[in-house]
Amino acid sequence: MTTANMEVTGKCSLFCKLLFSAVCLLTTLHTAQTSHVVSFNQLDSDLVPSDLSETIRHTRRKRSDETNSEREDAQCDSQREKFQNAITGGKRLETTHIFKDESKFSLAMAWASANDDGVLIVLTSERNIGTSDSTLWRSTDAGRTWKNTNSKVDNAVFRKSDGLQRNPHASKWVYLISEEHFLYKSENGGDTWAKVVLPSLEIVGPDLIFHGDEKYKDHIMIITTNKKLLMTKNNFKTLDVVQERLVQNAHWGTDASGSATDMFMLYGQQKQDLFPFFMDSSVTVYELQRRSVDRLGWKTVKKNVVDFGIQGDFLYASVYKGDNPDINSERLLIVSNDNGEHWNEAQLPTITSDRFFSVLDMSEGLIFMHVDNPGDTGHGTLYTSASKGIFFSTSLQRHLYPNFNSITDFYKVTSMQGTYIASQLDKDNSIHSVITFDLGGEWHPLTKPEGTKCRDDAKECSLQIHNTYSLHRGVNAHPPMSADDAIGLIIVNAHAAANLQITDPDVFISSDGGYSWRKALDGPHSYIIADSGGLIVAMSLKTPTPTELKFSTDEGRCWHNYQFTNETIHHTGLLTEPGGKSMTVAVWGYNVDNKKWTVNVIDFTDVVGDRCSAEDYEEWIPHESMKKEDPKRQACLLGSKVKYQRLKHDSWCHNGYTYTPDKTKQICPCGYDDFECDYGYHRTKGQDKCVEDSNFRGPEIDVCFRGHEQKVISEGYRKLPGDVCNEQSGFSPTSKRINLTTVCTERIKVATLSPAELKREEEEKKGSSHTLILTLVAIALIVAAAGLAYFAYKMVLLRRHKVVYRYSMLNQNQDQDKDFDEEIERTLTGATSSHPHPMFGDLSDEEELPTAPQQNGRQNGHVQKGTPQVKGYHDDSDDDMLN
Repeated sequence: MTTANMEVTGKCSLFCKLLFSAVCLLTTLHTAQTSHVVSFNQLDSDLVPSDLSETIRHTRRKRSDETNSEREDAQCDSQREKFQNAITGGKRLETTHIFKDESKFSLAMAWASANDDGVLIVLTSERNIGTSDSTLWRSTDAGRTWKNTNSKVDNAVFRKSDGLQRNPHASKWVYLISEEHFLYKSENGGDTWAKVVLPSLEIVGPDLIFHGDEKYKDHIMIITTNKKLLMTKNNFKTLDVVQERLVQNAHWGTDASGSATDMFMLYGQQKQDLFPFFMDSSVTVYELQRRSVDRLGWKTVKKNVVDFGIQGDFLYASVYKGDNPDINSERLLIVSNDNGEHWNEAQLPTITSDRFFSVLDMSEGLIFMHVDNPGDTGHGTLYTSASKGIFFSTSLQRHLYPNFNSITDFYKVTSMQGTYIASQLDKDNSIHSVITFDLGGEWHPLTKPEGTKCRDDAKECSLQIHNTYSLHRGVNAHPPMSADDAIGLIIVNAHAAANLQITDPDVFISSDGGYSWRKALDGPHSYIIADSGGLIVAMSLKTPTPTELKFSTDEGRCWHNYQFTNETIHHTGLLTEPGGKSMTVAVWGYNVDNKKWTVNVIDFTDVVGDRCSAEDYEEWIPHESMKKEDPKRQACLLGSKVKYQRLKHDSWCHNGYTYTPDKTKQICPCGYDDFECDYGYHRTKGQDKCVEDSNFRGPEIDVCFRGHEQKVISEGYRKLPGDVCNEQSGFSPTSKRINLTTVCTERIKVATLSPAELKREEEEKKGSSHTLILTLVAIALIVAAAGLAYFAYKMVLLRRHKVVYRYSMLNQNQDQDKDFDEEIERTLTGATSSHPHPMFGDLSDEEELPTAPQQNGRQNGHVQKGTPQVKGYHDDSDDDMLN
């Protein structure tokens, strides 16, 4: 990082591998169990100048700030007249509440209501040296008024981090977590509370572990700070200790993979490196154990486990090869579909100590898996699995996943089945956005919005979307947004350019699931989807203290402005009830002058009061632009064509909280795109048929499947997971597997060496092992001092950047000496003279974005949402280096 000495780096590479390579862990990204809980933090006062907007943003704008709502349009004029009639006579839409007696800087809020009845819980907290304080507030009218309810929880103090949690399956079940040996629970939205004392004076760890199935909403686990595992199956009426020690992680089972009443835990002693500069080659491994909630005793289902995860059909684990792994040992990803009774190796590259797995999504019957490329490149290969999660095919090369942190732009579009958006790194290190409509089968650039100009029309231009990576780099933007019931609707902050830009983006909207886009608003905005897509509310990010919001009832074609305050309120969140069904929107913030929390609540039924009728809906078919050459299969995705009834653009009405999109499904005949290429086969560019990959080693593959070696004989196709197409009336490939009934180990075996060659290879390995030992001793003596200095240098950089960095062997490029530390630094700071292409582009008519004060990874808004868009599981090596 910065300009590290290349000579020292080269000499240190082997030493660094031995010294700094840690076990690559398969850890869960912060997904949370705190579903539907949102946290805000005020900016530290000494970081915020009085003229905050001028300091954070001083971008020169040359484009028009005119929005669609200001253009001449008959439909917009008609809507504007209806809006003006709704607020005639100076009628105010907002109800403002100021927390006058509240001075704490941190605030967490949870919706504790059913059917939009407006119950909210707020926990404010503050922690200073040696002292902690918190206050519990409750509202029963969607935030218009609030009551201090501290007395209902005995004026207890609750922790700042995850102190307020909500059951994802029961909206009125809320929990308050103490820093001591108790918690409080409510089953009626905070009206009454019951104290739960943990046995043996234990303290709750980071999160309550809720069951993934709504049928078992009262099943909850706790890992205590002393690594004990506690379990309740009746929402804390009783609480049992099910493991006394050494529990590192735990998950509930699922019916899909075996039994939903099974508990899984990662058990074992975590290795403590008090003096990491001594070359310790050992690694931390655990046992994966299982038991039923109704039976005593744990059963070990796998050893040498790094970490594990479970969702839907898949129980998977990252494990080391061999019985006595060390830092040089490779890791495998193994998958079980029967609750750990049988395991199969995922057919992916084995992972060395300088690389990682990351499971990005498992929600549609297959696994999206990122595998890091060697050499700290900041990118890797995105794979998709077959239905059992064993066989994987390449989906996207050079998928952006920077090594310096667990950051990815991978985004699942919840409003459109099979659709995902990702970022891809070009060979010149610039970034561009890509989209898939068929579960990763093909990726495409996002279509340039009609009528939008590009900086250089000579270059290929498409829509470039800002997501997590951009926010981490300080770009003023909001992540993409979609909602289950807002069919086909996607909202993004983006540019029309050849690659991702660092200057202020604009707001673009798609109404057809990402096939086409239109510009909706100038400049960066935060936004929410309400009324199942019938309402969009947006707020400008060009200033941290906006006084007006914008709303649209026709998916962003016409916009209407409403000034909700005259105060200088620092905006922290634009929120509506989870699920995007409500018509009530709350604008959260704090007064810049006195730091008092303030909420402005707007009920848009005061503007759009009529409930929609059947005449307000029209038929819409997703993916209509697909397969136009085959009328029988037009708009078919995963073997079916779906027709929806959705709101007409010119309707001035609301869907209502109980609205569910009406749909009909039709099964399609099978085609080539209902199948992916089998292992060892691929599609050449522009071709539908799968052909044998000439670069694949070995004419046959012996795959270990449930303990038996099987010879795979395939015509090159396998059906996509979840595909329901009719093979009787379409394309129908065949394949078969011959069971060789030979027990095998869990690894791919490619028999390409003769017995004599195998014997010679074994002798060479023995000889090289002795040589390696002598070499390592010599190197350790020679470079010990340099290594210690290098370690200190690395730690200083880590502290400065606050990033996760994988200490590993720095592989050198075969074509030229390449300092990979400098490469990582380049991703943080931009281009250098030796590498003129930054990861972001820059438009010539705008000034570059200055670095803004940041807190908790977000600029200006400081919103921490409890649940990310995509559940993620990440296999990383050095998270503990920053602890």
